Amino acid sequence: MPSAIAYPIADYAAAVSLMALVLASMALPVYLLFYRPTGGQSAWWLSEMAAITLLFVVTLPLLAAAAGIGEPIGLAGISALALVQNALFLGLSAHIVMVRYGLPASRLGLRGEGWVGGAALGIAATAVSIPLSYAGEELAVYLIGLVEGRAAAAARATAEHLTDPLLPIVQSLTTALPAAWLAVLLVVIVPIGEEVFFRGIVYGGLRTRWGAGAAAVVSAAFFAVAHFQLVHGLPIFVLGLLLAYLYERTRSLVAAVVTHALNNAVALVAIWHGWGL
Repeated sequence: MPSAIAYPIADYAAAVSLMALVLASMALPVYLLFYRPTGGQSAWWLSEMAAITLLFVVTLPLLAAAAGIGEPIGLAGISALALVQNALFLGLSAHIVMVRYGLPASRLGLRGEGWVGGAALGIAATAVSIPLSYAGEELAVYLIGLVEGRAAAAARATAEHLTDPLLPIVQSLTTALPAAWLAVLLVVIVPIGEEVFFRGIVYGGLRTRWGAGAAAVVSAAFFAVAHFQLVHGLPIFVLGLLLAYLYERTRSLVAAVVTHALNNAVALVAIWHGWGL
């Protein structure tokens, strides 16, 4: 017969092991971001990009598990994860550019001038990005259908819509305040944090060494892979190319943030109404 104290001891050991994993997962990113010599480089490169990636791919999920945030994730859980992740994107990106390499914030695309024109360009780009996204999904279904069959590919696309972690959260919202907070989270906070990282750090760093074309393709591919979707990976990749173009054209993140925000807004409304976009 198992001891009465076996379960608490086992739970304690599991908690200690999990926290040890969290600390171990932070060791390499902390070294790369704060202690690794820059080697005389004039700007950031792959080590810094990898460090932030490790934090949001490995450390953050471990922290979520330690905090008891699991599936299905609720509004409180997704809020905590989004706030921590985007705080890391913003804070660590600023540290890399401004502290580690002593460069101005403008190297991250953080410019105040011309923001009105940038916002207008972002709105105009959204009018292009929405049909491109729809066409990208149709193309992805077609290409996957060449391997799996059209019916299986269409079923996969439907399954991705139905397993979207936002779907049960949106369906559970019954009052205006939580709905407004979710909108702020997805339409304001997430686009700013992700654009600073994916366009400011990733695209900006790659562009310095590989040029605009290669940087746009690689950063857009990374942007798509980071969303962990197959069918919707192609539309996200196309959006990433467009966002890189906007950043390249304006040298500011304003247009990219606006386009990203409006795409998230459309996606949120689509989930709310069950449009399956």
